[in-house]
Amino acid sequence: MRRSSYLRFFLSSASSAAAVALLAGCSGVGSQPPATPSTMQSDIAPTRGVGFTDVLDTNALAADQVIVSDTSANAVSVFDAQGHLQTRLKKGINGPLGLTTDRAGNLYVANASASDVLVYSQPYASVSLTLSEPGQYPSDVAVSKTGLVAVMNATLPNGGGNVSFYRKGSTSPCANVGDPNWNQAYFGAFDAAGDLFVDGFDRNVNPIVGEITGGCAATSLTTLSVGNTISGIGGVAVVNGDILILAQNYATFSPEIFTYAPPSGGSLGSPIATTKLSSGIEMVSFAMTRDDRHLWIVHSDVAYGRIEYTYPGGRFVTSFNEPGLVNAFGIAVNPAATP
Repeated sequence: MRRSSYLRFFLSSASSAAAVALLAGCSGVGSQPPATPSTMQSDIAPTRGVGFTDVLDTNALAADQVIVSDTSANAVSVFDAQGHLQTRLKKGINGPLGLTTDRAGNLYVANASASDVLVYSQPYASVSLTLSEPGQYPSDVAVSKTGLVAVMNATLPNGGGNVSFYRKGSTSPCANVGDPNWNQAYFGAFDAAGDLFVDGFDRNVNPIVGEITGGCAATSLTTLSVGNTISGIGGVAVVNGDILILAQNYATFSPEIFTYAPPSGGSLGSPIATTKLSSGIEMVSFAMTRDDRHLWIVHSDVAYGRIEYTYPGGRFVTSFNEPGLVNAFGIAVNPAATP
């Protein structure tokens, strides 16, 4: 059984059969089941082994951090940039998926199985805020430069919205936005102007990309066309105005990140850059570093940990092997790149 099988089961049982597409690598022409680890070839050799053990007290937190969620272990682990475990969050963590940090270094956890988002302030010793999404399964969370929070939900029970918005510090949503043509919204990121870019699947389980403007005043989700094929969608980021989307590409075992210029006329057009990641699969989400030249990505197969690449070149830099990781899903860095 693949290491991601738990995620497929979670998403399929939490929503409709279309939710399975998140990790099944579906595209407009159908899905391709990924190979088993024994059939994969990789040029990634873990460069460091770090004990994945509980931390009783929060260690002094370094300036640069890499944070990983594990859906099976029900844990979120915080590391410094050298791979040393600083703290491990477990209390109240239930099926964590996407992660993000804001400009103040606060950590946001899409706590899917508990239908909420947990917010931690430095040094991440306890939950400072909880955003409840009853009946929903938050798959990702994004925070704008002004503190507006967007929660992407993987299910739409009773016609609920794809994305919920919260004003800074509020626990009540100020807007709930969806589109009947969208089945799920999975990942999202804000640009500097506060516009949200999301990806997910339509009602026919085709990958789809969209934009929501207006924040708390938003009323609609605009679907954007692209000039290339995106297969097996993954994380979204915005860096210096450009929109980055991870394509898992299970059919070819060649995950890559497409970089698009800001949309024009309802289209992102063709990628202005393509970052091919070294051989491997089960790359679900990624995070860009503050210098905009490197990215961290979680890898649930082959290296079983966090991997750093150059951007946009895609050159492998280093990996931190975490034997205790079971289903690494979300990743965030602190401080993060400028949108």
